[in-house]
Amino acid sequence: MVHAAPARTKIPTKIPQPAGAGPSRPARPRARRAARSPVFAGGTGRPAARGAGDPVIELEYGITVYPAREGQDRWRAVWHENGKRRQCEAISEERLAARLEKVTERLAAGAPNMERTGAGLIAHYLDPDRLSADRRWSRKHAHTQRRLCERFAAPVVGDVLCQDIMTWHMQQVVNAAPTAKEGARVHGMISALVGAGIEGGYLASPRLAKVHWQAADRPLPPPRVSVAGESGLWVDPAEIPSADDVERLGKALAAGRHGDQDELMANVAAYSGLRWGEIAALTVPQVDTAARVITVDRKVVEVAGHLYVEAPKNRKRRRTIYPRTTPSGYPLAERLTARIEQARAEQDSGSNPLGLVFPSPHGKHWRSSNFNRNVLKRAYLQADWRDADGNGAWTWHSLRHVFCTTALFTWKLDVTDVSRMAGHANYRITLDMYVGSTAGVLDRARQATE
Repeated sequence: MVHAAPARTKIPTKIPQPAGAGPSRPARPRARRAARSPVFAGGTGRPAARGAGDPVIELEYGITVYPAREGQDRWRAVWHENGKRRQCEAISEERLAARLEKVTERLAAGAPNMERTGAGLIAHYLDPDRLSADRRWSRKHAHTQRRLCERFAAPVVGDVLCQDIMTWHMQQVVNAAPTAKEGARVHGMISALVGAGIEGGYLASPRLAKVHWQAADRPLPPPRVSVAGESGLWVDPAEIPSADDVERLGKALAAGRHGDQDELMANVAAYSGLRWGEIAALTVPQVDTAARVITVDRKVVEVAGHLYVEAPKNRKRRRTIYPRTTPSGYPLAERLTARIEQARAEQDSGSNPLGLVFPSPHGKHWRSSNFNRNVLKRAYLQADWRDADGNGAWTWHSLRHVFCTTALFTWKLDVTDVSRMAGHANYRITLDMYVGSTAGVLDRARQATE
């Protein structure tokens, strides 16, 4: 005998009260369900906490999506960012997915500042508090970076949201440079800007820095020909004056307005390795004439027309030595000792209040532009360092190369000692600049093939 299933009581789904007498409201159309968006495809579902209906969709990075409920047409997403609860809505799954793409990018990169503008990114990059005290920029470098940002970067990306900055924006920035040399500076600024932006949560893609200066209709500079196998730091021997060339420059300076003092200045630069800013800031207490040692602990730098005294390059204090006599026979130690005594007397009399070894005619720090115009220009021509058109391979900085090569190949000092006295970051830089890796290649090959 077959027993029939017991009848189930149907739960009423309509309100039993009669409808009101007013006009009936048209039923709202049910939200259309399209194919699941790729943004939501990897999400996991769980029952909605708000009651029966479609489950919510939980995505990565804490994003929760609430599908449109029966009779509604809004999809909603909720997440937490920067310590705040955020949400957005859309009329369809596809539109909500499009809005969440940028949200996902920010959360995935951990970049909470991507909704700020490029002006905020530039301000963050230039902020000195961004770096620790031992890594902060020098005053001159900070001025240069500010100038490059204000002139080239701000007009292009200043009003653009950081999340919307694309590679073509950065390409516009670097292309705005008028020359290839300036373009290289702008590219360096962009690379550092992107790195700081990623670190500070303003940007997410390092590809933004993959740009280079494009000449467009401007003439390209001639390609720089280098020696195969050599480092980019390699200094060609033709770029380094000989001892005779230094002697000629010294004699030309001795015939000028300041006479022996300028000649001494050139020889100190050539045989102690001091940079221009370091020798312009050199004071009496820094020179130990008995030991022939110079302590380099400051430099003078010109920024926006103002002179400042600050720590030497890379904030590295060092000591260097100078010879009694230069390879050309100039009595450097004797002349420098006499000049130190003279500078002390000048300081006591008030004509040289800073106690500078090589002061300007007014007893202050020399400006590089004034020294070049009033002293070096004439001496360069007289010493054949320049032709009538002002062209020549050597500059004042070439004297520093003279010190390094003389210390390595004439005085036979160890490369690590030369690196420390010259103030290089490490001895490898000294090797790459002056010793190179191709020296003696032909001799070694000839011996091996005999």
